[in-house]
Amino acid sequence: MRKILIIIAVLIISCSSNQKKEIADTVVTNARVYTLSWDDPSLDGVPAQNASIKNGVWQPDAEAIAIKNGLIQFVGTTEEVQNYIGETTKIIDAKNAFVVPGLIESHGHVHEIGEKSEMVALNNLSGDEIIEAIYQKSLQVPAGEWIIGYGWDEAEFANEYPDMIALSNKVKNNPVALQGLRGFGALGNALAFELAEITTETVATDGGEILKDEKGNLKYVLLNHAKNLLDNKIPKKTLEQRGRILKYGLNHLASLGYTTAHHAGVVKEWMEGYEDLDSKNELMLRTQIFVAARMHNIELVEEWVEKGPTSSDSAFLQVKTFKAYYDGSLGSRGANFLEDYSDQSGHKGVASTDYGFHEGLIKKALDAGFQLAIHCIGDKANREVLDLYDDYFKEHPESRDLRHRIEHAQIIHPDDFTRFKDLNIVASLEPGHAVEDMPWAIDRVGEERIKGGYAWRSLRKAGATVIFNSDYAGTDPSFFYGAYCAITKQKRDDDKQWFPEQAFTPEETLRAYTIWAAYASKQEHLTGTIEVGKWADLTFMDVDVLNIGNTNPNQLLNGQILKTMVNGKVVYEK
Repeated sequence: MRKILIIIAVLIISCSSNQKKEIADTVVTNARVYTLSWDDPSLDGVPAQNASIKNGVWQPDAEAIAIKNGLIQFVGTTEEVQNYIGETTKIIDAKNAFVVPGLIESHGHVHEIGEKSEMVALNNLSGDEIIEAIYQKSLQVPAGEWIIGYGWDEAEFANEYPDMIALSNKVKNNPVALQGLRGFGALGNALAFELAEITTETVATDGGEILKDEKGNLKYVLLNHAKNLLDNKIPKKTLEQRGRILKYGLNHLASLGYTTAHHAGVVKEWMEGYEDLDSKNELMLRTQIFVAARMHNIELVEEWVEKGPTSSDSAFLQVKTFKAYYDGSLGSRGANFLEDYSDQSGHKGVASTDYGFHEGLIKKALDAGFQLAIHCIGDKANREVLDLYDDYFKEHPESRDLRHRIEHAQIIHPDDFTRFKDLNIVASLEPGHAVEDMPWAIDRVGEERIKGGYAWRSLRKAGATVIFNSDYAGTDPSFFYGAYCAITKQKRDDDKQWFPEQAFTPEETLRAYTIWAAYASKQEHLTGTIEVGKWADLTFMDVDVLNIGNTNPNQLLNGQILKTMVNGKVVYEK
C-alpha cells in the first residue's frame, strides 16, 4: 500500500509539473477590470443576474490579466497571475486604472481627422467670422495655393449661408473650398468654382443642389452630393501625404482609447493609403474598411466585388463591408420623409437613385457576400432600406446572417422599430448627434415625428442590436463625450434633457462601444469582452464609467484615457 501511495504522489507531482503555466509575454497587475463577460442587460437596461454589481454598485471583476502572443491568457487576481510571470515577462502596473475591453469606433472617417488638423477651423464661427478667417489665411499663403476650411454647420446655416460673393471679392488669388461639418455641403469662392468648371449651366446629380440667387447667379454654395463637384477638384495628395494623414487619424483614435476603427465610405485614393500602410506594418489599430458604394468610386467597387470580402479576422486591414447612401442629411433637408418637412411645406427630401443610390450596384455587393452599411436618416429612407433588405433576404436568406447595418437610423416610423430585429439589422447611432441636432431637428420634423428620432431605447426594446459611434469628424469622437450624451441626453453645460426616456444606462453604453460593436462585425468571439482566448485589446482609463455614469455623469467629461493596448502592445500611453 505504501508503494502505491508513493507512486500516486509521484504521478500527482509529475502532472502538476506538466501543467505548469506557460510564461506570459505581458502581465497587467493592480487594475480594476470590467470584463463585461456577464450576460447582456434586459431590454429595459436592468443588469443580468450574473452581472458584477452588488446593491446597485458595480464591482470590478478582475485585477490582473496575462497576455501571450497577442491573446488574453489569464484573467483573475494579482496573486493568481504570478504563476504566469517569468524572467522575460513585461509587467504593467495599472496603478488602479479602470480597464475595459478595447473600445471600437464603429463609424467614422479616419482621413478627416488628419485633414482637419491641416485645415482652417470654422467650427462655431458666424458667416462674417468665416469670411474673415479665410481672408487672414490668404495673407499667409502664396497666390494660387488652395485654402481648405472645415467645420461650418450645414444645419446652422441652412436658412442663410455665409456670403461667398463677399468672400470672392476679398480672396481673389487663392481658390477656396470650405467643407461642411457633417459632410453634406461645400462653400467656395469664385476662383475655386472657375477652376472646378462649375457654372450656372452645371447640372447637379444624385440629389445634389447648386444654390443660385433669384437672378440665377451662383451663390457658390453646394449641398449634398453636389459638394463633390468642388471637392474632387482639390489637388490630390501624394501617397506619402495620404499615409501621413491616415496615421495621424489612427494615432488620434488610439489616444481616445479606441483599438478598432471602422472607416465608413472609403474611396480609391484612401484605400491606396491604407494598403500602403498595411504593407509596411504601420497600422496601429485594427481597421475595417467600408467601401463607398458610389458611381464615382466604381473602380474600387468593381475591384472588391470581384475579390470578395477579406477572410482573415486577424488581419489589421479588413474589407468586408460596403457603405451606401440612401438619403441626405436632416440639417440640410436632404433626409427623406414620408410626410413634408415641418418647416418646408411640399418638400420631403431626396433618396434612392436621386441621391446616388444604385440598387444594382448594391445587389452586386450583396451577391459577393459583403455586409452592407446603409446611411438612412428620414423615416421613409429607413423604411425603404428595410424593405430592400427584406426583399433580398427572401431570395438569399443566408445574407441575413451577415448582420447588415443601417447607419444613423435617425428618424424611424413607429411601425418599423421591430423590423430591425426581425431582419437582424444593426442600428448604428451617434449619441453626440442626438443632443447636438435636437434644437433644430424638432423644427424640421415636428414634435410628434421627433419621438421616433434618436430612439435608442425604442430600438432596444424592439430587440435590435444598437452600437454607438461619433461619425467623426462631424462631432467629438471622445468616448467620454459619447457616453455622457448617451446616458444624460444632454449637451455639455446644458440642463435641458432631450427625451430622457430614450437614454441608455452606463452598462448599455459601454457595451455599445465594445461587445455589441464586435457583434456587428461578427467578431464577438474575438473581442468585445476580456476573456481568455480573445484579443488582448484593452483600454485603460481613470474613470469608473459604470458607477460614475450612474451617480455623476458630468464627471465623464473629465475622463482621460491612460493607455491603449492593441494585440498585447501599448499603442498609446498618457
